[in-house]
Amino acid sequence: MKILHVVEDYSIESGGLRTVIKNLNYYLNKAGFVSHILSSKQESLDNIFIVETNKPWLYSSEWLDKLTAIHKEFNFDVIHIHGVWTYPQYKAAKFSIKNKIPFILSCHGMYEPWLWKKGTLKKKLYFNNVVKNVFKKASFIHAITPGERSNLIDLFNNNKIVEIPNLISNVKNVKTTNQNKEKYIFYLGRLDSKKGIDILINAFAEIKHDDVKLIIAGKINNYKESLDILISSLGISSKVKFLGLITGDKKQNLIKNAHVLVAPSHSEVIGMVNLEAGILKTPVITTYQTGLNLDWNNNGGKLINPNTKELIKALDEVLNWNSEERKLNGEKLYNFVVNNYSWSTKLEDWITLYKSCKFEK
Repeated sequence: MKILHVVEDYSIESGGLRTVIKNLNYYLNKAGFVSHILSSKQESLDNIFIVETNKPWLYSSEWLDKLTAIHKEFNFDVIHIHGVWTYPQYKAAKFSIKNKIPFILSCHGMYEPWLWKKGTLKKKLYFNNVVKNVFKKASFIHAITPGERSNLIDLFNNNKIVEIPNLISNVKNVKTTNQNKEKYIFYLGRLDSKKGIDILINAFAEIKHDDVKLIIAGKINNYKESLDILISSLGISSKVKFLGLITGDKKQNLIKNAHVLVAPSHSEVIGMVNLEAGILKTPVITTYQTGLNLDWNNNGGKLINPNTKELIKALDEVLNWNSEERKLNGEKLYNFVVNNYSWSTKLEDWITLYKSCKFEK
């Protein structure tokens, strides 16, 4: 079976989206499928199809030319569209319909209610007048969490909505080099108001643990200026460190050595960073709004609402764990992630879905 994934951005800057698609593509090929990726951005060592464009909406007439050329070469059975807001997804859906190719639409949380608050009118006009009737012709619309599934049913009430969570690969032999045994809280992700970093900073300023640092990793952008002002006003500049974008072994090492990873997002569909930390046996505090299984709370992790009061309470409890308690909870979270969110246990769900795809007239 031959599958083409279409995504607007496959670079590291796309964060968890890259991880999800990269792993899906890898495991499909490993299972005997022919799977390829088409995007507008990549990393230097990637081997994918590219349409380079910096135009608004990522518009380019080359999208049609590229889709036509690679479909002629591979004769894809399914086109899997990732994301909803740019021209590549719209054009891929139109191309699928014209050529009678079944397609799956993965929204990746981009239609979640909290995100409609930004540019509401423009987004509603685009959704209702441009893409809704096109996307409704998908064979399946993919949801990552039960909450997203419910939201998508409201938007596409006549479509087949299927739920498969984000998944993570197991990680082995991660080196740990925290020679100074520095105790720190770790945030990893985009610097964006959606991510609740301000909540984390406010909570960190209130906790009574003088030996603990806060380390924030993510590509530096204009939002950092607002965070710097907040940190300065709270008098904690000496205890907070920004690392910028980190990848590879350095990222894994920082996750592994953290006392706890905190991801207090206002809206997320699971969030790959939560799974990455869990698979590295690091306890995680995140929010109910990520859509994680509620048993996360009973398996080494903590779920809260994205507010300072609840985060302070969770941090106080976790930071009072000694090394053995922290290790035990990390092990519990690892086992929970493997059983519920790993490719080894859930790949068959994707294989079944692709094989079920039929062109929708």
